[in-house]
Amino acid sequence: MSFYQQNLQAFMRLLQEQPQLFTESKRQELIALIEPLPDDLETLSVAIASWYETDDEIVDAQLEILNNSILIENESKSDRITELAVARIPGTNEGNIPKPNQQINKETLKNAIQQSVKNPSAKP
Repeated sequence: MSFYQQNLQAFMRLLQEQPQLFTESKRQELIALIEPLPDDLETLSVAIASWYETDDEIVDAQLEILNNSILIENESKSDRITELAVARIPGTNEGNIPKPNQQINKETLKNAIQQSVKNPSAKP
């Protein structure tokens, strides 16, 4: 899996797990940012990373998820960890998070941004 895909998966996970980090205006900024972009994984990933780099709280949360995802992927490749063990790692949530083979595109990213506001477990 490319870094760009890992970055977008982690960002979509962040939207789902910590929607309180994203105010309505931030969600609107994100939609406006990605709307004119081509449906290209690298372009979308770079644009999202450039956007979240201006918010320390989002950067920290994104990096934590991204680092955990990379560690899990590396462990899984080494056959030292099973899918059941991955599911038990604190902070992992299978929910609507894209699976490694699931295609991420502009539409799935926009849906994740829009759905983050509707998340019933969202904290004020």
